[in-house]
Amino acid sequence: MDNRAERLREWLSPEGAEHFDDIVLTRKLGASPNIYGIGRMYRDLAENAPARGLDSAELVARVKELSGFFGELRGESSHAILTAMRIMTKGLDAYASEPLERTREFLLKAHGNYEAMSAGWIEKIKEYGWNVLEDLSSMLVFDYSSTVNAMMETAAEHGKKMTVYVPESRALDGGRPFVVNALKLGHSPVFFPDAALAAFTRKADVAFIGAETFFPDGSAANTVGSDLVAILCARFGKPLYVPTAMIKVNMRGIEGRRKKELGRDLARYLAAAWPEEMRAATDFCCPDLAIVGPAEITGYITELGVIPPAAMFGMSLRYIAKIEGEGE
Repeated sequence: MDNRAERLREWLSPEGAEHFDDIVLTRKLGASPNIYGIGRMYRDLAENAPARGLDSAELVARVKELSGFFGELRGESSHAILTAMRIMTKGLDAYASEPLERTREFLLKAHGNYEAMSAGWIEKIKEYGWNVLEDLSSMLVFDYSSTVNAMMETAAEHGKKMTVYVPESRALDGGRPFVVNALKLGHSPVFFPDAALAAFTRKADVAFIGAETFFPDGSAANTVGSDLVAILCARFGKPLYVPTAMIKVNMRGIEGRRKKELGRDLARYLAAAWPEEMRAATDFCCPDLAIVGPAEITGYITELGVIPPAAMFGMSLRYIAKIEGEGE
């Protein structure tokens, strides 16, 4: 960690520091777990402000600096994190001159409201996801996502045990968490190297990928390899759904702005046992995210319903207008 990260981490309790490390050290994957951790850090700052001798101005400043740090760290790859932080801190500046207890109460209430709202989104996504899964017996899930995991959960809650095809997704080790949860839920996981995607896509009744973010034109950005899943689903005539909360919409697309290509050095995943001279002389930089176009997606399973990609533009505009208007 750099000096800035270490300084921010020192503001947190041991529990808060665990959430901080989960994000900074990429121990927790996906936008939703990261948003959960950031919200828990806001709560941690509020709960421990009296013991740390903070006044309202200092508490507000710390929340804003923590938000800025995670916005820079994760906001480019996942616009949902920026939106969620904005929702949880909307109106906070006005409390900088209020008594500390009022500021703490505001933060704790805002965080609690967001968590309740988020839990409601997941329940609706599971409800609509069950309508997709009801008559199927197998699914393919690519790279860990809490909303994709919810598809396994909703099947189990309705008494359906399914075959779950899980590619390894080496770029982030995002397959293994699916296997862990599939076993807990009573499903039958099949884990395989992602090089065998074609063979197992043929067998699956349906495929699911998550979205780090999605765009009003109906395209989705997700972990590299998601594009291969989409291509193979199209090749073999398999439906491909993106379970996601609407908060992950990135409206910058209507400004003509394109998503920056972010890279990740995968040397520690791919070449841990290589001789140092070979590793040092080899480029291991891999794209972080892939864009899946609207033509390759059957539908988005959201808290608002199962939406075809072509309808996402209007839905996104209405959703953002509602979010921007809340709390005014």
